[in-house]
Amino acid sequence: MFNDDIFHPEARDGRGAMFGEAISFVRRNLSFVCVVVAANCALVAFDDYSGGNKSNSAQFFVSLSFGFFIQNAILNGDGKVSNLTSGMRGFGGYIWKNLLIILVVIGIGIGAPVAFGAASLSRNAFLLLCLAVIAMILPLLLALVGTWPIAGIAGSKSGLSAAFSRGKHGLVPTFLRLFAGLFLPFIGALILMTAATSMSYTADRIFSDGKLNLIALAILVICQWASTFGLYYVSIVLARKLLSSEAPRPPNGGRQGNAVAATSVSEIFE
Repeated sequence: MFNDDIFHPEARDGRGAMFGEAISFVRRNLSFVCVVVAANCALVAFDDYSGGNKSNSAQFFVSLSFGFFIQNAILNGDGKVSNLTSGMRGFGGYIWKNLLIILVVIGIGIGAPVAFGAASLSRNAFLLLCLAVIAMILPLLLALVGTWPIAGIAGSKSGLSAAFSRGKHGLVPTFLRLFAGLFLPFIGALILMTAATSMSYTADRIFSDGKLNLIALAILVICQWASTFGLYYVSIVLARKLLSSEAPRPPNGGRQGNAVAATSVSEIFE
């Protein structure tokens, strides 16, 4: 059974510490996670049943709101998502700033291949190339300015330039962690669906001939759990980055009185 030893000071700085924090945070907010997973599964099932893609924007909004409530609980020191109608400071700014980042990523993801002549490729090859560019640009941009949308949650008025200054420090490890949280669940889902298809299971339709496809439903639930945990991990990485950069740092990097050299999400939970 997992325990909270990862919150001890000696375990704070590694990737394992943040992964452990994500697991512990899920345990503290299990009912909230279940509601989010169920909501996303219901939206996907509705699309499958109706034969459209009308719920994509709803799923995106659910994911953004989910990230907001996670980071709100972390930055305000609650450690638990509760009373969703309160503590909404910075929600509007959080949504539109993230939307702006996503639009920039999509613009680069489509514009860069077109600029280099990829438009002459087949439709599938072009889409695959665009997805590959987006998979690199999204975690990179979040690593650089991902603390910009969440600064308002903590009551900070720092802008985009301050977020960029924070993002430059530790860029590579932050990029790798964000890439893992955002895309490893997606890659795992593809592998799982490919494996199911190779065993002659229909994995891409929740409803088949008017009947519920239990195999596809099980795969959907597993994939939604994985992507939700990935979002937890990404949220914790960005929140820790903001907290550590906003913490007071005494002269010579040492301790002065009761001040500490850095602050992390781990200290909030102690």
